[in-house]
Amino acid sequence: MSVPKSVRVPEEIYDYINNYSGEGFNQKFVNIIRDARDTEPERNETLDRLNKQISQREKYLKDTAKRLDELASELKSLSFDITYIRSHHII
Repeated sequence: MSVPKSVRVPEEIYDYINNYSGEGFNQKFVNIIRDARDTEPERNETLDRLNKQISQREKYLKDTAKRLDELASELKSLSFDITYIRSHHII
């Protein structure tokens, strides 16, 4: 069964549809929609996986930045201690 429908699309979309595989504009349009529908679960799984990877990397970067801040603080403290020791001729 097919439903007659008139659709207005921008020229760039018309060109995209016309360059898709199929015979005639209607079949090309239907093929695009079917391909999008059929690949949607896989695309969603990929997006979910990528979002998880992004979250993991963001956490890693946040943890690394925190540790670097801690190390910078320790280095400043050590530098202060060295300066103090040198100024008091302890070394």
